[in-house]
Amino acid sequence: MQRRRGFTLIEVLVAVTVLALAMLAILRAGSQYTGNTAYLQEKTLASWVARNVLVEYQLARKWPAIGTRSDEAEMAGQSWRWEAQVAATPDKDVRRLEIRVWAARATEEAEPVVRLTGYLGRPG
Repeated sequence: MQRRRGFTLIEVLVAVTVLALAMLAILRAGSQYTGNTAYLQEKTLASWVARNVLVEYQLARKWPAIGTRSDEAEMAGQSWRWEAQVAATPDKDVRRLEIRVWAARATEEAEPVVRLTGYLGRPG
């Protein structure tokens, strides 16, 4: 009896299935990496916007009034909306500042990308 050399149809189908599953896993991992990178970039840029707003308040010579102020900012070629809420604290010489930042394209109901809380001392 003569033996034939080569792969059977079942062996080829199993190999193709394993290869397809491996490729699918690689594509999925690449997609998740890209999504995470975009998310981290958005968080970083929004954080910089919030920190810039906080620094502007810290450098201002004028004691901020209690209330809410909002504006837009440009960071890394993107537009951002921010809102700063100034509130009183138990210490009359300290104000609490909560800054929230959204991407300009975000809807009004969207959660902010970043929230930053800081405290301001009365200028002396």
